[in-house]
Amino acid sequence: MSTSDLIEKTKKILNNHEKWMCKTINLIASENLLSPFAKKCLTSDLGNRVAEGWIGERIFPGIKYYDEIEQIGIDVVKEMFRCDFVDLRPISGTHANMIVYTAFTKPNDKVLSFSIKNGGHISMSGGTPKNMFKLQVLKIPTCNDGFTIDVPSTLELLLQEKPKLLILGGSVLLFKQEIKAIVQLCKSLEIITVFDASHVAGLIATGDYENPMDVGVDIMTFSTCKTIPGPQHAVIIANGKYGDIIKKTTFPSTVSGHHLHETVSAIVTLLELKAFGKLYIQNVIQNSRTLARSLSELDLNILFKDREFTETHMLLMKNESKYETASLEKRFENANIIFNRNILPGDLNFKNPSGFRIGTPEITRIGMTTADMPLIAQFIADVYFDRKKIEKIKEEVISFREDFQIVKYCYE
Repeated sequence: MSTSDLIEKTKKILNNHEKWMCKTINLIASENLLSPFAKKCLTSDLGNRVAEGWIGERIFPGIKYYDEIEQIGIDVVKEMFRCDFVDLRPISGTHANMIVYTAFTKPNDKVLSFSIKNGGHISMSGGTPKNMFKLQVLKIPTCNDGFTIDVPSTLELLLQEKPKLLILGGSVLLFKQEIKAIVQLCKSLEIITVFDASHVAGLIATGDYENPMDVGVDIMTFSTCKTIPGPQHAVIIANGKYGDIIKKTTFPSTVSGHHLHETVSAIVTLLELKAFGKLYIQNVIQNSRTLARSLSELDLNILFKDREFTETHMLLMKNESKYETASLEKRFENANIIFNRNILPGDLNFKNPSGFRIGTPEITRIGMTTADMPLIAQFIADVYFDRKKIEKIKEEVISFREDFQIVKYCYE
């Protein structure tokens, strides 16, 4: 094929993707939709510009207007998260965690974090700290449910091992983590505390999840594309002496140009979250709990029923169907219902685990409410129990989705 043919083919494929996503129920907990203005920022001239360094210390000229916007972003994040220092330059949540490792660790240092099976992200306890930074990763002890911190055992392990970093937060956060006593001990032992808030940053910003900075956490990292409904970008915040070290590490150690168009889009999203976020996040949480309850009433195994399933934007479903999890995930996708398989405590294979993680940020963003959750649960149950042909369920999903095409909780 000629270059022009490949361009046309690419246009067609991209158009197919856009049309398809408008016909799906996207329940991936780590995805969301941009507002019109935030999306426009991604195509601005700033995508062609470079801003190495810090405001007032740039290496390149020509970005005086961008610097004004970045300062707005720094100020609003400080206000929303009650912190001393803000770095808007990380280009992803994993990159933000890498900056922390670069700044505060050396090979063979110990870090204490959640294992991936217990809700940790790969950048907290997987290949990022182990392979890239050659760190010894110790596992935070959990209770029998595999996700709740075993506080006494964690305190004992901290006293015994004295790791360089303690990394809290994670990719599976259904409830508040009890961290106050742990953070207090870390301060007495001079252990740096980090909270990966990528999944719950939107909830923290609106006061619907405890702010780790308020209980003494030193550093918090978070992406801006989950419960903060912005582009794929990230932020590091800190208190005390750690901010200046992070500032000098992000550049020049880990990034030169920090994707200015994405940074501005993220700032716009944070401003819109400040204006509309309280109602949006409360509806996200209500939808999550209602969907969990509706699924449970249809005989699907939604974990933590004894705790009303969840207090955040996500829920966990254990696969007890006749299909392997990877195969069932594909069946859902073929019915235009999208959510991801998720490893659970006790699983041996991350490629075909026993769980699914389901989230409500994106469906709430386009106006779905608790009244819509029982029908979504029914769609899921029909696929799960093989009650209808996949094509029939897909048609019903597409028809249902027609009424939800406009991004809400933002400036038009």
